Amino acid sequence: MSADAIPNIVLHMSEEEEDFDSKLSLVVRKPQEGKTFICISNITSDKTRNIHIVLTMNTLASGMQFFGRMEEQVGSSRIIVFNSKKSTAGNCLHAKTVIDVFELLREHRDVKVIVCCAHEKRIRNSIPQVFSSAVDSVSFMEERRKFVVHIDEAHKYIPENREYVRKFNASRVVASITGYSGSPDEIWSRKTDDQLFHRIQITDVERELNLIRSPDYFGVNNCNFRVYDDIPTEEIIRVSGVDATIPAVVFERANMTARNRADWYGPKFYFDLGNEMLYLSFIKFILPQLQVAHDQFSYHFVPAYMRKATHYQTVDLLLEQYPTANVIVINGNGTELYRARATTNTSMWVTNGIQVMQGATAAEQKKLLEPSYMIQKMIEPTRNCPTFVTGLTCVGMSVTLINENLGNFDNVIMAHQHFGEDKLYQLCRFLFNFMTWSAAGKEKIKKTNFHSLTKSVVDTCLQYEQHVERLSTDFAGKSCTLREIDGLEPEEPTEREKKREALGSIQLVTADTWKKFKVYDGNDEEIWARANDFYKSIRGKVIPGNSMPEKKDDGFFHCSTTGHANKQRNDAIKNMASHSWWSTFQLFPNRTEYARVFVGYDDLEDNTEYTIYIKNVQLEKTDHTRAVLAEYGKKPKKEGDSSSQEVSDSGEDA
Repeated sequence: MSADAIPNIVLHMSEEEEDFDSKLSLVVRKPQEGKTFICISNITSDKTRNIHIVLTMNTLASGMQFFGRMEEQVGSSRIIVFNSKKSTAGNCLHAKTVIDVFELLREHRDVKVIVCCAHEKRIRNSIPQVFSSAVDSVSFMEERRKFVVHIDEAHKYIPENREYVRKFNASRVVASITGYSGSPDEIWSRKTDDQLFHRIQITDVERELNLIRSPDYFGVNNCNFRVYDDIPTEEIIRVSGVDATIPAVVFERANMTARNRADWYGPKFYFDLGNEMLYLSFIKFILPQLQVAHDQFSYHFVPAYMRKATHYQTVDLLLEQYPTANVIVINGNGTELYRARATTNTSMWVTNGIQVMQGATAAEQKKLLEPSYMIQKMIEPTRNCPTFVTGLTCVGMSVTLINENLGNFDNVIMAHQHFGEDKLYQLCRFLFNFMTWSAAGKEKIKKTNFHSLTKSVVDTCLQYEQHVERLSTDFAGKSCTLREIDGLEPEEPTEREKKREALGSIQLVTADTWKKFKVYDGNDEEIWARANDFYKSIRGKVIPGNSMPEKKDDGFFHCSTTGHANKQRNDAIKNMASHSWWSTFQLFPNRTEYARVFVGYDDLEDNTEYTIYIKNVQLEKTDHTRAVLAEYGKKPKKEGDSSSQEVSDSGEDA
């Protein structure tokens, strides 16, 4: 998307915005280590009237899982499900449009959470519209309510939407933005001038939310590793004898068309698609060596590659070797169970998540939102059989495959050496937290056998787990750069950072730095008189001519916010409320009172109604304040004339 196509977004920070406040922080935890629990605790511990917007992963399985847990803790009557399908809202309130959201907020005053998926349309259009509507709502602003944004799987959704997250950060109705991730490195920017993403705060969960970290966690280092890199890959492919052509039944199940590639990718593959021939050959090679019993339950994780065809080919390979098995596929088609036909041993579809949901009671449907419980129910009729789970995208993030009833995995097969470290670690869905398990359940936890085609996969997973552990402990409560996380010497603060820290240390006499005056019905003279009186109470003089917005021939007052003077929308000026107190002011030594005048319009075609805004600051008159202003304030042209300096509407001294 081009910059011109991005609606109402500032793509580059101006000089006047350089000292903005970052509202972004990260909760860093390993996969399945309780990020959802932390998010819900963050919400339930908030006693303000702020509204929490939770952006869940853009897949049915993970979204429903997150939503189910949220409903249980917060209460269905206090949750708005913001999406296009009312059927997914259950007992919760449902909104299809931004207008619906605000109608529900007016009707249900105790709403605490808005849940929606992290779809591009929601992040780039709907959520900014929610913020804009809130700013325009007199009642919402008078109640001083704000939004707290939570972004699940932030390592995926923040990098894809950086400029929109910047817009969230700039909105005056956003109190904070929290990202949740088990592989967060891609969220950082190495560009030192990227103020929002170069240095990011890591949440200290234990101190801020009083949530003590549980030692009951099964990590990568709890596995038994079996590496097969001593066998040439060419030999594995030759011995396995996998046909290079995709079978017709697999083609059909994967919803492929004549335009799709009809054979498996080999060593020459695109992006993250991977060498499918090698993957399928390794699966066929390794399955007989697992020695899985055909007549008793065991649990195995066999993630596939990106193309759905590899998911369904894996189904056939599994059932060919273990014809009594249950094979669960989780992907964009939902959750499906496949078993072998008794007569031919060919695979057949048995049931899917939709059918299981339809036959369940309302109470049972809530439990089925958890993928692990859905698997448990699907295999109930054939529980005494081995069970395999495959798929990729929906298996890769935000999906829990393990519970106390199923137990943990006996075997995991990984042949994803083409993935980067963060994606590879996210694939580790065999990790789990067993804090709430019974003593009997904990006794049954076994060592998972981790079968890997290459040692690099094992080493990467182990090293990345240590990296995430260090991030979530050593850096908890700290604002840090990726350079510091990587163990390098901290960067010297830039002059801008030094200035921001110094000016931010100055105490204000009052916290409210904006005053507004509404002009309508021809009461211009009266309202401007009030504005002048207020300005005089701050600066000791009425608004001087060179600081007045200029009224042009078109009848509009023109002023500048971040660029040239022009007629301004109210939104543009309201968004400036999130900037630092010193933004837009020309600072001077010894001056502790500042004021600047803006004019904004709701309709740029109507010059009769507008709002006068006066940004005003009174600083505490202390030696510290004077020292900071002496360092960073503009030096007067002549000795002793600093008190006579005035700031014009353009921000220059007059």
